[in-house]
Amino acid sequence: MPLKKRYYPQFILKWIKFEFWPSWVFYAPMFLYGFVLALKSGSFSYFTATNPGLAFGGAYGTDKTKLLNSLSSKYHTKDFLAKKNKSADEIIHLMQEENITFPIVAKPNIGERGRGVEKIDNKLALENYLKIISEDLIIQEFVDYPIELGIFYHRFPNSTQDGISSVVMKEFLSITGNGRDTFGRLVSRNFRAKSRLKYLKAKYASKWNLIIPEGITFKIEPIGNHCRGTTFLDGNHLIDDKLVQVFREISKPLEGFYYGRFDIKVNSIRDLYEGENIKVLEINGTNSEPAHIYDPDYSLFKAYSEIIKHMNLVYKISKANRALGIKPMPFSNLIKGLFHHFFGKK
Repeated sequence: MPLKKRYYPQFILKWIKFEFWPSWVFYAPMFLYGFVLALKSGSFSYFTATNPGLAFGGAYGTDKTKLLNSLSSKYHTKDFLAKKNKSADEIIHLMQEENITFPIVAKPNIGERGRGVEKIDNKLALENYLKIISEDLIIQEFVDYPIELGIFYHRFPNSTQDGISSVVMKEFLSITGNGRDTFGRLVSRNFRAKSRLKYLKAKYASKWNLIIPEGITFKIEPIGNHCRGTTFLDGNHLIDDKLVQVFREISKPLEGFYYGRFDIKVNSIRDLYEGENIKVLEINGTNSEPAHIYDPDYSLFKAYSEIIKHMNLVYKISKANRALGIKPMPFSNLIKGLFHHFFGKK
């Protein structure tokens, strides 16, 4: 029986399944290969030439609003940039101007790995969110499509060569009642929820001690990030020429973008292939992961093979752009930007 359907103590899971490892532990062996590619390219910042239209090539500091606003309105969510220190009343006024109603999704305009992303249902929740997040925010309509995917698309400059190298399907953190256990017990027994019990208990205080009828399912986390309990599943069987054509079309307006992952919601798989009812929630650059590798049944060896394949893509696209005269960012500027990204925010 697959591991995702069996119970293991959390401390064991964290060691035997790499999907739960800290990212620095998982990626440690890949740093050496990155060093080899840097030597091969003659630049320790070679990857910044892969996506010349993104700050630092999309390794960090990406302006999410700028990318989303470049998309065709067909794929664009209703959203806007709210500068830091705006009040809840000011944001609600802007929501009215953009014809956005609760619930919404709020997230830092510059951020990674799901940090600070929240679904917000009302003004009180927005006020509480603003007490803990003080930076420029994207305020985005909550798209209630049933399917969320991460699709990794790449293309080469001055070439028709492109492709999709990864599709991750997201299975949201949910519980299903059995007619005996309380909401809180069902949540507590889900190992993917264990690290967030305090948060979930506060969020669902009114339901925590209620017995959930048999067969009733609750989606307890609507944000599709691994750190929020979402299960990532390998969706590479969905890749075909039609899907590549869809993302070729979606990415056309993105100047200087050649490599990255589109996090999307779609109404159905049929709509996905037809390029209909697709909303792009976020676009990531060279810091993107081929997240299908975190499928619970994926082996570590296979995961590292996928990481290496994607690192090679970054190198090859950078090389192609450099042949056209695009230069990587000076390494000193890269380090300064990295320091500011982590330590310069106020």
